[in-house]
Amino acid sequence: MSAILECRALTKSFGGVDAVADLSFTVARGDVHSIIGPNGAGKTTLINLLTGIYTPTDGHILLAERDTRGLAPYELAKRGLGRTFQNLQICMNMTAIENVMVGRHLRLNRGFVSALLRLKSVRAGDRDCRERAVELMRFTGLANQLDAHPVEMSYGALKRLEIARALAAEPELLFLDEPAAGLNANETHAIGELIREVAASGVTVVLVEHDMKLVMDVSDDVLVLNYGRKLAQGTPQQVQNDPEVVAAYLGGA
Repeated sequence: MSAILECRALTKSFGGVDAVADLSFTVARGDVHSIIGPNGAGKTTLINLLTGIYTPTDGHILLAERDTRGLAPYELAKRGLGRTFQNLQICMNMTAIENVMVGRHLRLNRGFVSALLRLKSVRAGDRDCRERAVELMRFTGLANQLDAHPVEMSYGALKRLEIARALAAEPELLFLDEPAAGLNANETHAIGELIREVAASGVTVVLVEHDMKLVMDVSDDVLVLNYGRKLAQGTPQQVQNDPEVVAAYLGGA
């Protein structure tokens, strides 16, 4: 299967210290690819590099075989890259469905004059936008909360709402940053099922997560970082059986 994302000798230094060092890996289309490691392993720095927040000190990032150096996050979004954040980024003054509709702004074809005059094409676009938002809320298990306000929703529902909003932009590659953080066991299980459904729909998922059970349950491929470098990469079973990974992260001697 072809790679949707490729990193080649990726390095990011802060004050002479390498937070990510000479890191190379690929992400296959349609997979759930997880990045794990303890605090300080370089996960957040790596995600910020991949999503355009940081610029690499050295090396290359290729999205669908095109170099992303110098591209801003919104430009990467136009190329099909989406992201959620560990800390909720919900618009609290909007309803749930309005939050999802905001995620479709990149896909709306309108100009200033047509929007100002509320032309027929704009009204039709707004209807299509709402219909797609409804579909995504159903897909993420939020069909009964279309007009709910975020303050009325559970934390787990808000996590799924962020995923629905990210999907509204029609990404080919979706980064999920700690989607299970703060969730109970039932909510984590639901997020895991949703992640697999997202991948089955054709969207490649890159997951950064501390919940090892979730990672091992949903991942096709796991990248293990150690002080900004690749410690191991492979299937969940391969990673779990890797002596270096066991020693460093899973409590081995």
